[in-house]
Amino acid sequence: MACRTFNILTLSLLLWILANSFVRVDAAARISELKCDEYRRIITSKHGIISLKLNPKPMFYQAFNCSNVAKLIVGGEAAKLGEFPHHALLGYVSEEAGTSASGHYKFDCGGSLISDRFILTAAHCFSFADPVVVRLGEHDLDALESNRVDFGIAQITTHPLYRNSRSYHDIALVRLNGTVRFSKIIRPACLWTEPTLNISRFVATGFGRVSEDVYEPSKRLMKVQLDLFPAIDCDLLYRENRRFRNGVDEGQLRVGSLNGSKDTCQGDSGGPLQTVIDPRSCIYHVIGVTSTGGACGIGLSKAIYVNVARYLDWIEQTVWQ
Repeated sequence: MACRTFNILTLSLLLWILANSFVRVDAAARISELKCDEYRRIITSKHGIISLKLNPKPMFYQAFNCSNVAKLIVGGEAAKLGEFPHHALLGYVSEEAGTSASGHYKFDCGGSLISDRFILTAAHCFSFADPVVVRLGEHDLDALESNRVDFGIAQITTHPLYRNSRSYHDIALVRLNGTVRFSKIIRPACLWTEPTLNISRFVATGFGRVSEDVYEPSKRLMKVQLDLFPAIDCDLLYRENRRFRNGVDEGQLRVGSLNGSKDTCQGDSGGPLQTVIDPRSCIYHVIGVTSTGGACGIGLSKAIYVNVARYLDWIEQTVWQ
């Protein structure tokens, strides 16, 4: 009897330790990761299947309610409607009132929806003028789509270490003047939280110029597959540039195309560099923010992206605390 009581007490103690271990793991999770789990739940639904047997037990499975993700700007191709539901546009006042859906706004920068109130973008997008509107759900500027939603801007927060004369810490957050209602077409992305990258191929999106020779930006959202380059490649390329007095640092990623003629270009600034970890979930993780680059898609051109993982503390404190 005493032995049985001891075993019960031992089992209870083990269960208590196990339960508290899970609590500690959850407590240690970053708020970015907790929000990512929340975003996944938005697009999943639980379904039951009952077999045609006597007294059957239902079986349940999860389905993802979102647009398909491509298996996989300059050298890129048009994105599908809803393929990048987090992509945002920053609209500036334009003296030339347009007749298309873009109206009187000039969309010179992009961004990423990362919560129901915040857009992640580049700090240099506010160097010469402040945007007046953020557009979500945009796919084709010439089409009169019903999915697009415009928000006013309540606050712009650039990174405290950013300077206009340099290309370091080129990251900013825009707080919207309203709360975003998530849908299949408009939905936030997750943030990449790992300190290291175990992948080397990404997708960049934007409405920027489609070639060096064409001045007008694209009317449709474009996507392009890009590769990560070793640090030494861009250090040599940018070392003589006055905006990179310290070379390319750990807060920046060097990304381009190994095949050439693929790149981001003017007008893509602030837009996301992203990847999908699980294609079934169609949840994108934003790895970088488009910052600066050389000639658009000429040869093995490379662009510089802000390394989002290096700025997680600042992002989380601004967005969720």
